[in-house]
Amino acid sequence: MPEKNEIAKLLAEAHRAMEPAINRIVRLVADREDEVREPVKLLEVNPATSPSGIFPIAFTADPPRVPYPSVVVEVTEAEFEQITTGTLPLPSGWRLGDTLYPATT
Repeated sequence: MPEKNEIAKLLAEAHRAMEPAINRIVRLVADREDEVREPVKLLEVNPATSPSGIFPIAFTADPPRVPYPSVVVEVTEAEFEQITTGTLPLPSGWRLGDTLYPATT
């Protein structure tokens, strides 16, 4: 089975292709990341979205290409800044991981 990092990169590329306004994608990680049932989580910074706070949207696995469930959280640039400063908390146990797609500005 592919590693979650590989799947996260695959999903990030697909989401960027579908939504070119996205200017940053960061992997969200949890303490239980090594568990198969823990979803691959992406934080997508999209200046074209409306501010709505942290609203995770869950997707089921889609084997064989995406063997893990996934979660996407879409935020504005201002909300991303709030996340990085800790004023907008992520769900309990989640934290920012690697940047999969860097900011364009």
